[in-house]
Amino acid sequence: MAASFQCNRTDNGAELVLVDRGLFSRKVVARTDWDRAPPALSPAIRFLRRLQDEGQARPSGEGLMLGTEALTEVPNGLAPALGLPPLAKLSVTLQFKSRVDTPEGEIRVSWSDTTSRRVMPKVRGVFVETGGEVGRLSSPVVHLLAAVEAYNATGGQRGEDRIGTWLGVQTALRQATGEEVKTDGFLGSLTIYQAGAFALDVRQTAGGPQFDPVLMAPGMAGSDADETDAPEAGEDGVFSDASAGSRRDNERDALLPPELQKAFARQAVDQTGRTHDAYVLGRNTFVVLEPDLKAALDVVKRVRSLPEAERRAFLRNPRSVLAEALGADDVEAAGRLFVETGQYSDRVEGLGLWEKPQMPWLTKRRSDWLPESFPLQIGSRSVQMTPERLQDLAERAEAAKAGDLPFVEFDGDEHALPDVEYALASMPTEAPTLQEETQAPIEAEPPEAPADRAVLLIKTNIDGNDYVLSRPKRQSSLPSTLPLDLISGTVAKPHQEDGFAWLVEAWGAGWPGVLLADDMGLGKTFQALAFMAWLRKASAQRMAIGPLLIVAPTALLRNWQAEAARHLKPDVLGDCLEAFGPRLSSLKSTKDRDWTPDDALDVAALREAGWILTTYETLATYHRAFARVAYALVVFDEMQKVKSPDTINTHAAKALNADFVLGLTGTPIENRLEDLWCIIDRIAPGYLGGLKEFSRTYGEEDPEALRGLKQRLDEPQDQAPPIMKRRMKEDILEGLPPKAVSTYRIVMPPSQASAYHSAVLGAKGGEQSMGAMLKAIHALRGISLHPDGAPGDPYDLAWQRRWIESSARVRQTIEILKEIEAKGEKALVFIEDRAIQKAFAAVAASLFALPGEPKIINGAVAGGDRQALVDRFQRARPGFDLLLLSPKAAGVGLTITAANHVIHLSRWWNPAVEDQCNDRVYRIGQDKPVFVHVPLAIHPDYGDDSFDVKLDRLLAAKRSLSRHMLAPPTGDGDISKLFAETVAHAGLD
Repeated sequence: MAASFQCNRTDNGAELVLVDRGLFSRKVVARTDWDRAPPALSPAIRFLRRLQDEGQARPSGEGLMLGTEALTEVPNGLAPALGLPPLAKLSVTLQFKSRVDTPEGEIRVSWSDTTSRRVMPKVRGVFVETGGEVGRLSSPVVHLLAAVEAYNATGGQRGEDRIGTWLGVQTALRQATGEEVKTDGFLGSLTIYQAGAFALDVRQTAGGPQFDPVLMAPGMAGSDADETDAPEAGEDGVFSDASAGSRRDNERDALLPPELQKAFARQAVDQTGRTHDAYVLGRNTFVVLEPDLKAALDVVKRVRSLPEAERRAFLRNPRSVLAEALGADDVEAAGRLFVETGQYSDRVEGLGLWEKPQMPWLTKRRSDWLPESFPLQIGSRSVQMTPERLQDLAERAEAAKAGDLPFVEFDGDEHALPDVEYALASMPTEAPTLQEETQAPIEAEPPEAPADRAVLLIKTNIDGNDYVLSRPKRQSSLPSTLPLDLISGTVAKPHQEDGFAWLVEAWGAGWPGVLLADDMGLGKTFQALAFMAWLRKASAQRMAIGPLLIVAPTALLRNWQAEAARHLKPDVLGDCLEAFGPRLSSLKSTKDRDWTPDDALDVAALREAGWILTTYETLATYHRAFARVAYALVVFDEMQKVKSPDTINTHAAKALNADFVLGLTGTPIENRLEDLWCIIDRIAPGYLGGLKEFSRTYGEEDPEALRGLKQRLDEPQDQAPPIMKRRMKEDILEGLPPKAVSTYRIVMPPSQASAYHSAVLGAKGGEQSMGAMLKAIHALRGISLHPDGAPGDPYDLAWQRRWIESSARVRQTIEILKEIEAKGEKALVFIEDRAIQKAFAAVAASLFALPGEPKIINGAVAGGDRQALVDRFQRARPGFDLLLLSPKAAGVGLTITAANHVIHLSRWWNPAVEDQCNDRVYRIGQDKPVFVHVPLAIHPDYGDDSFDVKLDRLLAAKRSLSRHMLAPPTGDGDISKLFAETVAHAGLD
């Protein structure tokens, strides 16, 4: 068959028939025989049949009749096969007579050929004929001509009644190409918006919620959104969040740009009286409101002035209130006007002054073994201090200053940064038992009190289970396998593929969030980034609306950017917004007359970002702005930062509105079981019940109860995957080199043994209070490191020899380093005492003839500088080198795989912290066997009763217990136990 399509033009379209032409004949082919046509016509035939199935083409004899609209959808590539003429080589020019908003307004159309000669073609639907040639008009031009005709048909009517028809012209102009359509200057600058729906932009204030209507385009609201109205109370009266996946976004879906929305609010919302038909928003810029929308906005304006309780009732179910006020028969009518958007989390109750939660049943567990030996005056408050607590405060002050934060969070209280700096600067140079130096003195002025210290109040779940998130299932057609099309060449480990699949399954099952508690170094960041990429792709299906937020310690934020660049293809996550460090200032809003902390940051920029990076401290400071954004995902890295229910950091984290939360931590329990409760209460509020009941159930650390808790967290629940996934390195051997831990028992030299014996005798003869026991433990701990500390000149060779020989641990560490040097390998040495850090650096440089002193990473080194020091160490040439680190300051977030030896010159009391130190080198990316060295100082007379031996055994027992039962790594009885074994019974058989 040698067939081809023939196009028979009509005033309203064209009839297409398939004709088989012979040498002397012409025969129309029946539609039932179109399958016998030449293969070249198959795409055209399939296209026509799709139009017929969709109702855009109807049978006409043995052919098909296509209307004007259907003809505009014919792809240019199929037009010749369907017998359609080519696109006409004509351009159309629009000229305006008078103004658009006057009865005399008219649009005149003129045509030109390729030589710019004016022509007068005959137009029939999509076909245009001039000079005997027939051409076809493109879809934009056809729609534009129809819109011009509709506008001109309203000539003589009032100007404001004509603006709506002009909107069609404007829309058609945007779709048409500049080559085809020319406009005069007035037409090119005129903009008219047509609003058919609205959303609510809510702010929490001291007087209750306030809200402004945000205009949306017609058709933005619909039945899909109707089913996700504001939350409804369950049988227990607890309100639950609906899935944010089906909600719109105030910024992305708003009809007007932010400045024009503000102009509309000033004219229509903030003014009394009824809403008008149209508003002038700027020069040649209008907005037109549909009649039903005007009535709905009148309702909103009225409700805005009602008492707080009635405003809250309106926000809980806006559609029902609108339906009743508008006299609609059902809520669906109001649903076409109101668009549900993500606003504050339903956990937020209002605004008020921060009050630290009272938990009298929860005794504060000591987080260290050092005596609270001296007070420090911070502003108007006196805070008890130890050397290590002082170091922690100095580190927090440095982090706050680097992050441009106005306060320092310490022990659950907020202290103004200038107050803290002044207190640190006023410290005497020889503080009582000051084990670590504070930073250099800083001149600081007394702080000014902030104008507004109110915080968002939330349902805390502390006394009872008053807030529980629901678990509506989410849907996505994307496969649950790693999105290899979004990943840049990284080959995932099997456990990482399993972790990714678990994240996708948990998301689909409706979990509000999950906790990825893999051991350090197993690639939690990569798993999170892969899931973020998958979720961003799912946003195309409108099942994951909103930006992605990452909250992490300052030192880790650059690492997130580096890892994203390494593992993901460019722009997979969208634009990255840095809400920390120097970039934070560009996000801060100008403090004009209407400024409030809710607008302290550019909320529009937050909502429009692809992914956002910020710190816990920045989140706490600006939580009222962050809380106004609905996030598709919030990732909390090192989530133990929100382990305490009575800190502003935790409070701010729980006020966020997140559809899904991903917590990352290798230490879900740092000090006590309540740490875990607090983390899970942000991930899945209410899942572990209220804190008071949780403490009553698990506070005694009953083994059977702890096993049940572990099962509830890491085993599937109610046809859903487990809420927590925790894998240890010992279970994930593939891709990791072997690791060996060696302890060295070294007998103390005479001077160290004498000092240790004197400390034991003094403790035996003293009081047995907790404070006295802490003081004794502190003394034995320090002497076991070095009996003299680090006085003298560390650059004097004679002093260096005496200093090394006076400490069993230091002497053994030097011997270990000599063996590492012989192998040409690198080492990390963890030392807590800053004075000893400096002395050891000088001694090591001298003994090993290093080109410079080893670098030190401690609390005095800012987060960004820490990463720079690590990068330099990582890039160093092969051969022997060492890096000195403070366990707490550098035990988290740093990857230092250039070293494969770890030496614990100082022992940390918490095995979780010590494991974090080891994990700096023992992680994915390490290709050499790892060796952990633990020197123990043994008293010649006390032997196994020596402090180092007892501490080593206690840490080993705690480490095993916490891994198998989620038990706390420390206990209230640890101090008494250590005291009894190292002091009370020392030397006794």
